[in-house]
Amino acid sequence: MHLTKFQQSILYELDKDGRASYSTIAKNTHSTPQTIKYNYEKLMNEGYIKHFWAFVDYDLAGYSFFWGYWLKFAGLTKSQETKMYQDFTNNQFIPIIMRTDGYADVMLGIIAKDVFHHNEVLNSVFAKYGQYISSSDIVVGLGFIKFPRSYLANTKNTAKKFYTSGGTPIIAKLTEIDRKIISLLQIDGRLEFTKIARLLNVSTGLIHQRFKKLQAEKVITKITYTMNYQKLGLHLYRCLFKIIQFDSRRVQDLYNFCAIHPHIINYVKVMGNWQLMLDIEIDSRENLRDLIRELRHRFQDIIHQIAINEVYQIDKFTQMAIEYPATIQNTSSQTLNGNLH
Repeated sequence: MHLTKFQQSILYELDKDGRASYSTIAKNTHSTPQTIKYNYEKLMNEGYIKHFWAFVDYDLAGYSFFWGYWLKFAGLTKSQETKMYQDFTNNQFIPIIMRTDGYADVMLGIIAKDVFHHNEVLNSVFAKYGQYISSSDIVVGLGFIKFPRSYLANTKNTAKKFYTSGGTPIIAKLTEIDRKIISLLQIDGRLEFTKIARLLNVSTGLIHQRFKKLQAEKVITKITYTMNYQKLGLHLYRCLFKIIQFDSRRVQDLYNFCAIHPHIINYVKVMGNWQLMLDIEIDSRENLRDLIRELRHRFQDIIHQIAINEVYQIDKFTQMAIEYPATIQNTSSQTLNGNLH
């Protein structure tokens, strides 16, 4: 990676808690708040971290339909492609846009409250751009499990710590203030509570109270971030697996392998033509090849097929729709630039 070991340790602490203060990070890295502040600002100003955002349980928030579409295009001009991706980005119900090389050209995540809403969003995509879509594949999200970026600390996730989104039939009782807080934290997960309070015209104490409640009810599981992989000298691969699920014990063995592997950061249970998606952050194609080879060897009895997609650009990546875009649009970029204390 194009970072010092100390800077990697800061990223590791921010991966554990995206709202961690300078003081907390300094204590955990045996440093000083001033040194952490300097290095954090360097990481942000030089673009190593693209975006902090709240990892939200979409099922608890009332969005039970989170489906991924893998699309290949044909006949698009550069200007048409630019317009298309801008349309995708502007759609609040498309929270994931990952441009890829490999099995598909893009992976779109569509989130909706019911099948009718989902079809409305999907039809709007195909109505505008269906003539350029040469093939499409679908995966239906059954639950998203996020593992720590333990490779940043040169270790394994031996505690098997994880964070989840989806996979529950329960819907939390969220107020309008709750949903506005979630919207703001999608665009900037480090936004100060005082600024959120000012934007929503409520007290800072109320924001603290509601945020703690959202955490306690696991609506917001954690604050995380999206990396600038090219800047860091890393690669992100989103890999699809066809799993023969005749042996539940072996499927659990596969999960346990993924849970402790330092470079596997997301484990996504899906159904459709594929049964599993893995997000792998790794420093070279060669090391990815070694990991895929090990997976094929260890689990040859249940892994039927693997499709590898290298993500070369992330236009959007969160777990939730921004329900109140007007709140964001009326907020200056300076206001959204949350600071540490």
